[in-house]
Amino acid sequence: MKKALYIIGVALLVLVMAGCGMRQAASTSAPMEPREVVVVEKETADDWDQAVAPPGDGVNYDSGEAAPVDVVERLIIRNAWLDLVVPDTDEALGEIEDVVDEMDGFIVQSNVYQSGESKRASVQLRIPADKLAEALERFRDLATEVRSENVSGQDVTEEYVDLQSRLRSKEAAEAKLLQFLEEAEDTEAALEVYTQLERIQTDIEVIKGRMQYLEQSAAMSSVSIELTPDELVQPIEIGGWHPEGTLKDAVEALIRVLQFLVDALIVVVVVILPVVLVVFGPLVALFFLVRALVRRRRARRAE
Repeated sequence: MKKALYIIGVALLVLVMAGCGMRQAASTSAPMEPREVVVVEKETADDWDQAVAPPGDGVNYDSGEAAPVDVVERLIIRNAWLDLVVPDTDEALGEIEDVVDEMDGFIVQSNVYQSGESKRASVQLRIPADKLAEALERFRDLATEVRSENVSGQDVTEEYVDLQSRLRSKEAAEAKLLQFLEEAEDTEAALEVYTQLERIQTDIEVIKGRMQYLEQSAAMSSVSIELTPDELVQPIEIGGWHPEGTLKDAVEALIRVLQFLVDALIVVVVVILPVVLVVFGPLVALFFLVRALVRRRRARRAE
């Protein structure tokens, strides 16, 4: 009897926790009671703390009950990409490494490859998010030309708050299962509880890992830099002749010819072909009909 009660209790607990998880996943704006999650911008978090926290011990004096509030800074994952033209690739790489070390960042990947007699390079690095703007400014100062630049941001606050709610739900389920495990009096009931407990603990580790990844990605911005030396972007000139200009003219002429052919094909398909079918289609059909009748008549005469 006790074994049956344990198994029934475990099943009911898993169903209740699964229902809570589904409700929290469907609406991240309604976290678990009794705690409330408030999302604020990072730069205004301190002001918000002062605004929501009553003086003294943080007790709600209207109701006489404690009102704990979780203030979550908005998590923005920012990434940047730069394509720079530099006087010397090796020197620029050294200065980039100095900037990264100075700002407590680190190099993720660095590739240097030969292009003729010159070197090109690509660098991927991580820099603290609060120093991203300063780092980008210093990287631009290394270049004689910034060929392209892109800075993107991804707001993951909603996902992070949802993970917090799911984590609290899973931890509550874990505590209940641990209590059931301690009270289990036979091996079969204990094994059933342990199986459910192991599944819940695995979910908890997955949620914590995802939360840690989001926190680290928001704290350290990713920057990718392409370095091209000056000599590789200079126009080629031989005795006053500019081959790149000739190549450009040839490409433009080819494009104009292809454009004319495509336009002509469109006119033929859209305009000329329907007119031919409408005008000459009945004549062609009449010709084949008359020829068939003539052949039939000749065949009858031959018989």
